Amino acid sequence: MKRLILGLICLPMSVFGQVSMEDFLWSALEAPEVQTLMQQNAFLETNSYKLSPIRGMEIRTETNQLDPHRQDFALRINPANPWEIKRNNEYFQTYQEVIGLDQDRKLKELLTRHYAAIIGWSYLQEQKKLKQEEQEITQSLLQILEAQRFSSFFDADDYADLKIDLLEKHADLEELNFEEEILRKEIESLFPLAKSQDIAWSMASLVPVELIEQWIQRHEARPENGEIAYRQKLVELASAEWALAKSNLNIGFVQAQYQQYRLEQERSPWSIGLGVRLPLFNPNKGKMAEKKLDILEAQGELTQAQDEQEAGLSLMKTKVRTLTQRYHSLQEQMESLDMEGLGENLNAIQGGNPLAELRLRRSLVKSKNVTARLKRDIYHAYIEYLAETELLQSLPMVNYLQSDSLR
Repeated sequence: MKRLILGLICLPMSVFGQVSMEDFLWSALEAPEVQTLMQQNAFLETNSYKLSPIRGMEIRTETNQLDPHRQDFALRINPANPWEIKRNNEYFQTYQEVIGLDQDRKLKELLTRHYAAIIGWSYLQEQKKLKQEEQEITQSLLQILEAQRFSSFFDADDYADLKIDLLEKHADLEELNFEEEILRKEIESLFPLAKSQDIAWSMASLVPVELIEQWIQRHEARPENGEIAYRQKLVELASAEWALAKSNLNIGFVQAQYQQYRLEQERSPWSIGLGVRLPLFNPNKGKMAEKKLDILEAQGELTQAQDEQEAGLSLMKTKVRTLTQRYHSLQEQMESLDMEGLGENLNAIQGGNPLAELRLRRSLVKSKNVTARLKRDIYHAYIEYLAETELLQSLPMVNYLQSDSLR
């Protein structure tokens, strides 16, 4: 809980009128899911779960030999089972630790959604920019063809295809605007302050792919934290529940009795009684069997989580490496094309026809689309890798999509 409070204290202030990545990411700390767990933790810190040393108290009276002048009185106290008190404290202390670890799990889950929204928005802006560029190039091609209507360069089929292509580009832009509206609603649901602010995230503002590779090579994974620690603690909690059910026994009573008629006999009216319940038969066997099954289930889930995390770490690291290799390969191929020299050669071959250079530019935009899609996939795999390594939600919080945070 102290770690989360520290994170809340350190929340940065956003630039007026614009949603900063940090404000959006750090707002995960204020999500209702996380706040609820923090409130539960705060309640348990008051130790309100501690049992009283007295389990019950009774005041008894009886008429001795049915004589109304011989009324007896007794005070019976049932002390709490000291083993039950101890097991109860252990159970709730373990439960508090489970809540703390569950806070980290919820925070990781929310941060994953926040990062996915940033990446999705940035990629969407890149798509819109490239689609608009394609639309502008197509319009220029159409204008040139219309000017060449009566020349040998004019191709009626090409002109018709470009007209259809322009309509498709317009429809694609409308679809992207619709996707942007939906994504904005999702961002606003995660961060209500975004309703009155602009969102200026872009692919250019995200950490370079090269820096991601270097950072992953430098940092070691910490898979023992997070999900695995949570599952281990659930096994301990189930065991604590079983021990609590086993110790939930009435150990007996202590009784003080007052018999007034003994005063007349010049004897002490007070007597002390003690009753001890022998634990020959445990009435909680059914509950203990149920808790034993919970222990076995928790142990199975722990083993499964360990296997999944090991496989996930290997998969995500391989995925990041494979995607970055493809990205670099595409970058090298694009650089080797020498677009300026290629454009000049095409113009010379086609007798200075400006259509050749525009068509080349349009092909280049398609390559940029592939590059942007690869970068998006790399960012998603990178965030998934951080989630698997339990680094995503570790405090102090880091914006893993900003270059300055990774240097």
